[in-house]
Amino acid sequence: MEQAEIINLHYKKTGQGPALIILHGLFGSLDNWQSLARLLSSDYTVYCLDLRNHGKSAHTDAFSFELMAMDVFKFIELHQLHQPDLIGHSMGGKVVLKMLSMQAQKLGRAMILDISPKSYSPGHDEIFRALFKLKLEELQRRDEADLILQTEIHDLVVRQFLLKNLDRKTDGGFRWKFNLKSLFQNYPHILEEIKFSQIINNEVCFVKGEYSNYIDVAELNELKKTFIHGQLIEIKAAGHWIHADQPLKLLEAIKTFFI
Repeated sequence: MEQAEIINLHYKKTGQGPALIILHGLFGSLDNWQSLARLLSSDYTVYCLDLRNHGKSAHTDAFSFELMAMDVFKFIELHQLHQPDLIGHSMGGKVVLKMLSMQAQKLGRAMILDISPKSYSPGHDEIFRALFKLKLEELQRRDEADLILQTEIHDLVVRQFLLKNLDRKTDGGFRWKFNLKSLFQNYPHILEEIKFSQIINNEVCFVKGEYSNYIDVAELNELKKTFIHGQLIEIKAAGHWIHADQPLKLLEAIKTFFI
């Protein structure tokens, strides 16, 4: 077990009913999930969390799936949640998988959005290059930042997603809501495989975006060797950011699986 300090995570809570924890992906925050949380609030008490080095949770030099998993387990303990259900997108999905590999008995059902336990090749180089080009203390407006990001990132949706993390400072200039230095230095950890030493009995639903290549439908047979109650569904007309591309279809999938 890593020796770095386990932190208290910033969160927002809404709704009533059984506990459901939602974990965002790399460069994201709990704010990305507030709309969906409201739609689920009549059936669930929804806890949207900022993972370490993101949003308003602590920024630390240490960063790994094990640490993020331990942070969430601490949250579960502090809030006295009994076998909460979880949804995790991308990096957040791998955090859920890491938690299942560590103490599955403390968790309920899990929905893993557009990611699998396997290792991945680097795919964020252009994003890191673009982010490091920004001299935040010299920026006056967000549109200036967008012009600079365009040199590396041509997808407007991705740029808008990243720019949501720009926070204006009271004394001028901007700062990132995520810990860019630590995310870059620890990026290889985010690509690592999550390994399982035993069968997982929890119900686990993997959700793939039709246009995304992060997870393949053909992987289900391999996944079922570990997740014996596992299933895989595909959301049509969605890429990797399923919750942004097809929020209502995702909501329907969530309600079908959990409720």
